[in-house]
Amino acid sequence: MRLLSFLLIGAALLPARPLLVISIDGLDHRYLRDADKLGLKIPNLRKLVKDGSWADGGVVGVVPTVTFPSHTSIITGVRPDQHGILNNNRPKEDGGERYFFASFLKVPTLADAAKKAGMKVGGVHWPVTVDSKSFDWDFPEHFKKRQGAGMDWAATVEKSTPGLIEKMTAKYPSMAIEWIDDRIRALATIYLLKYEKPDLLLLHLIDHDSEAHETGPFSVHAKAMVERTDELLGDILAAKPADMAVALVSDHGFERFDEVVNIRTLVKGNLNVSRTMVTTDDPVALDGLRALRTAREIPAGEWRRFFPDTPKPLGAFETPPHQLFAVDAAAPANAKVLHGDHGLWPLRPDYRSTFVLWTPGGKAVRLGEVDMLSLAGRLAQVLNVDFGKEQKVQ
Repeated sequence: MRLLSFLLIGAALLPARPLLVISIDGLDHRYLRDADKLGLKIPNLRKLVKDGSWADGGVVGVVPTVTFPSHTSIITGVRPDQHGILNNNRPKEDGGERYFFASFLKVPTLADAAKKAGMKVGGVHWPVTVDSKSFDWDFPEHFKKRQGAGMDWAATVEKSTPGLIEKMTAKYPSMAIEWIDDRIRALATIYLLKYEKPDLLLLHLIDHDSEAHETGPFSVHAKAMVERTDELLGDILAAKPADMAVALVSDHGFERFDEVVNIRTLVKGNLNVSRTMVTTDDPVALDGLRALRTAREIPAGEWRRFFPDTPKPLGAFETPPHQLFAVDAAAPANAKVLHGDHGLWPLRPDYRSTFVLWTPGGKAVRLGEVDMLSLAGRLAQVLNVDFGKEQKVQ
């Protein structure tokens, strides 16, 4: 306790810095850890890793390990069941639309804390920010149509801060194309860095996630997209103020899947099946799942870590390597696929997201494996804002 108090007091004495948080959607930590093995040409990412505080063991995510809940945990420091963003889309009984709006949040965010401290806040396609009163400039993630990772320009414009689009396109006329991609997101970020100078800027880059879904993570196409993202990162870093810190994060890891298995054809009894997990309270089904010896059974301690307020089912199993479960009971026993996906159990081996914190003049530190719920506290300390006891770095 004395050591923790000392660390927190020391953090409070550090000078506040402006902070740019860059999320590269689906950037599995192995892209950085195994960059040489993968042959990646990513000089800007490599520099951040070399000179920054890097979670070289990766980041253990939250449940579910998907985009909107994870991004919200990164800037709140709490679990999805606490912050209210339970998935990318709301339940069907609530309309099923995306969790676009800040009004769905049940807890404050890092942006709220920065605004309360008198700072200026900007956002570029960061999830769950539409209509937030804490953003001085917001080019939010909001779409009515999709084309891969591209999102329709009109829907984002509709929810952007009044007057912001006119200012940005006056500087960068080529922004106004029909489908927003990471080039457009990078230009929006560069505009804010050069002309508005926020104290906190949250950026979400998305194109890698789409490529990894289509062709699998670490494929030649996914690696090329990471390299393209690094090029955009270089442009962004060149535009930032010299004293600005940079945090690189991602929302989840990625896995390649080759087969979809209908677990109901293999196991008798009552099963609750999702793409990445099967649970049961039926002793017959539990015996059948254990007899397969393929899907890993989730221990009670792991369940309590992610669902402390939800009783564990009699049995809970995650998918075997490179297999997804068929949700449709009428699906064939197995089907071949070539697919990349996430939403997996956070403690699956080597399935981790990314965290790097680079500060001007800072020292290189290797953090090992960290918990996603610690990131909000780490970012708050850079800004030197009090973000609540539960978000402090433990």
